[in-house]
This record gives sequence, structure tokens and C-alpha cells, in this order.
Amino acid sequence: MNKRTHLPLPLLLLVLLSVTPATATPLISPGDIALRHDIQRLADYGIITGPVSTWPLAWGPVMADIGDIERLEQLPRDVIDAIHRVQARANRATRIDEVSFNASASVAGKPTRLRSFENTPRESAELGAGISYTGDWFAISLNGQVVDSPSDGQNYRADGSMIGVVLGNYSFTANTLERWWGPGWDGSLILSSNARPIPALSIDRNFTDAFKTKWLNWLGPWDFSLHFGQMENDREIPNARFFGMRINFKPIPSLEIGLSRTAQWCGSGRPCGFDTFVDLLLGRDNRGDGGTTRANEPGNQLAGVDIRWATRLLSVPVAFYSQLIGEDEAGGYPSRYLGQFGLESTGTMGERWSYRWFGEFAATSCRFWKSDEIFNCAYNHSIYRTGYRYRGRSVGHNADNDSRVATTGLMLVSDDEAQWLALLRFGKLNRGGSADAGNSLTPTPQEIASIDLTHTRLFRYGQVRIGLGVERVDDIASGQTSSDTRAFLEWRSH
Repeated sequence: MNKRTHLPLPLLLLVLLSVTPATATPLISPGDIALRHDIQRLADYGIITGPVSTWPLAWGPVMADIGDIERLEQLPRDVIDAIHRVQARANRATRIDEVSFNASASVAGKPTRLRSFENTPRESAELGAGISYTGDWFAISLNGQVVDSPSDGQNYRADGSMIGVVLGNYSFTANTLERWWGPGWDGSLILSSNARPIPALSIDRNFTDAFKTKWLNWLGPWDFSLHFGQMENDREIPNARFFGMRINFKPIPSLEIGLSRTAQWCGSGRPCGFDTFVDLLLGRDNRGDGGTTRANEPGNQLAGVDIRWATRLLSVPVAFYSQLIGEDEAGGYPSRYLGQFGLESTGTMGERWSYRWFGEFAATSCRFWKSDEIFNCAYNHSIYRTGYRYRGRSVGHNADNDSRVATTGLMLVSDDEAQWLALLRFGKLNRGGSADAGNSLTPTPQEIASIDLTHTRLFRYGQVRIGLGVERVDDIASGQTSSDTRAFLEWRSH
């Protein structure tokens, strides 16, 4: 499939013009769903002012906003508890000019196929350790893992590592960090932590202050991320490169908007020059346009928009969110959209528990809303035939292409950081009908129903988490029905 997708660039090209002094700030990686719940609650209440849908987040603006609170006792109880929990996490994670160590271990029986924002084990057994240091302008975090029976053949990994410097208000890093772009809790259509992190050079904005100029000040607080990654050797086009760019902003406190764009390009046997990248950046890659042929086509691109709007219904905090990602281009804008829609709400139970529930629906076939939706389109490409996948997993949504998945989630977080998370999913995977060997979950259509329950507690020597799940699978091609149970136990140091 020929893909050409791009967003208007003038706004994105201005992002580096606003530079303010800053120091190195540690990062909040995606995976801790309870911490995200607290940060999102504080953002919806107006305490955290910047956007919070581009992960990893920088601790700097979160800490600065919490530090500006003058009269804590006037806030609702659940907001006060969220502040205390976030402050406790910040105190553990932002030790400036100190060397810190971490360790982890996990065992899992049949790790989940559909990986949400929660950081669950990827393999049957994992051991990890790391060391980190953050200074005024320099930060380093070196992490290593040893895994048993790896699904991708890599027993030794360095996921979650980074080395970086701060120039002005931007962090420049070489990293293997997981990323999550968008407001979804169960998935992101364009970049999620479903796949292992792609090694990359990245530029990320630290503090999210608004532009000073009146021409752009209306955007409100804004964030920016630029990503240049290197994909694996074992694929149809070996060593393809990965490009990602995202800007998200809050024109009003209750509304967050994100614009994202990614591309696979270069690789063995493909054009890799600067001119090729410029053509890709400007969207000059439709075959037949300006001399573009299969031989010099720049790459495989996706682009789109996500929004999240928070309000109150009958005095209850609620939020609506959506993500639309185009797999093709029409008239200079993304087309053939994939779609995601969600509704969420927060509240308190008794005097101890803060809760959040969400309902989310994702459709990953092109033109998902039409009766003539297009199968074998999303996350596939006629040249980059391994598709929009890294080491056997979709870089975008966990359900891969041609799926429809509905998820309901409920999380409970106590004042002492104990957590419960329940996820209920119903879906149809790889609905195209004909066999699709590229799909990372199943080559033939399946209907699934699953429930997962996770409990996390904080102890003196670290965090312990246990998870249980069961999944029923109806294979449409064979007519067979099966049920699988899964479980994991994990320990992480503070």
C-alpha cells in the first residue's frame, strides 16, 4: 500500500524557537497506571497546568506546579491524597546529584497478548538492575535485563536506559525508553508501549510553559517530542529507521490536543539521504508525484490527532477522549483513519480509596466507520512488509490491524499507594477474513473475551505486584474455542 501522511508543519517548525533556561529533570516512564491516574486527576483539577498525554513525562513541570500550591487544606480530599502520593514518588525519583540503584524480578505464566498502559511482564521470567544519576545539565540511567525464553530471541536487553544533556529547555538523549502518545488507557493507535522500546535519539521539551508571543500564546502550555529510532535487523527491510514527532497543547485548562506523526524509512536497500528525509518530512512521497517511484519512495507514514476534554456531569468529574490516525493522504491531510474513543470518570470510595473507571473502544481497520472499511491496510505497507511492528509486536495499538476491541477498566488507589486494577475486554482480532501472516497476534480472525486483575502493594523493600487473568478465544477459521489463564508476580525496588 502506498502511504503518504503528513500534518501541516509551520506550527511544528516553530517549537524550537522558544527556549528558556532549565536544568536536567528526571523522566516518568509509562507503565505506572496509578501514578498516571494521580497526575491526570491533578491536571483535570487545574493543579498541573501542562499537557500530560506524551510519555515519558518530565518530573520538572509536575513538581513545579505542585510546589505552587498555597492552601492545601481547601482542596478536595482525593486531590490532597493525589498530591501526597505524587510528592512521595517525586522524592524517590528526583534525587539530584545522587547515584541511585534499582532492581526488579518477575515470573509470568503466559504473559498477556494485549499490553495496556500498565507495565506488565513481557516474558516468562525477567531479572533487571540499573544505576542512574541526574545532575544540573546531565543525566544517565543504565538498565539491563536478563529474560528467559524471549519471544524475540534476545536474552539480554538494555530497555529503559538513557544518557542525555539539557540545552535550554530541551533534553537531548540517546535512549531505549518506552513511549506512549495519546489519551488512551488501553492503547494508542500511533505509539504505545505494546512493543519493546526502539533505540533512538530524542529531543524532548522539559518545561511546558506557553509561548510568550501573542501569536502563539493562545496555544497555552505545550509539549514537544522528536524521535529518531533504529529498528531491528530481522525484518523485510533490515535496519529501517523510525521517525516520530508530536506536539500537544492545552488552549484551555479542560482541553488537551495532540498532533502526532511517525514514519518508517531508510533501511537496507532503501534511499537514506538527507533529500529523502526532506521529501518524507514534507510529504512528497506519493508514487507518480514529482518523479516518486517504488525505488525512491521515502517511507511508510502515519499521522493524526487526539483530544481529551474534561468537564463535570451532575457534579462528577468526567472526560471524553478520542484519537484518529490516518494511514494515507488526501488533499494534503491524513485519510483512511483508524479510530479510538473513550469515556472516563474519577471519584472517591470511603475515606481511603480514589478510583478511576474508563470505557474505551478502538477500531484498527482503515475507514473503520464505513461499511466498506479497508482490511490489511493499517500497520501494513507494500515495501516495509514487516509493517508497523518492532520485534514481533505492534508499535501502535496492542490489537494490531483490522481489530475492534472494547475495554472497561477500574482502578483503585489508596492513600498508602496500594493499587487494584481490573480490565475487561471484548474484541474481534484480525477481522479481514483471509489469512494475514503480518498480524502479530493471529493470522486468522479471532473473537476474544478476557478479564485481568492486578494488585500492587508498597513495602519497605520495594513494590510487589501480582496479576491474574483469563482469556477465552474463538478461532473463526478453525471453529475451535479455547481458554487460557495467565498470572504474574513482580517485585521492584523503590
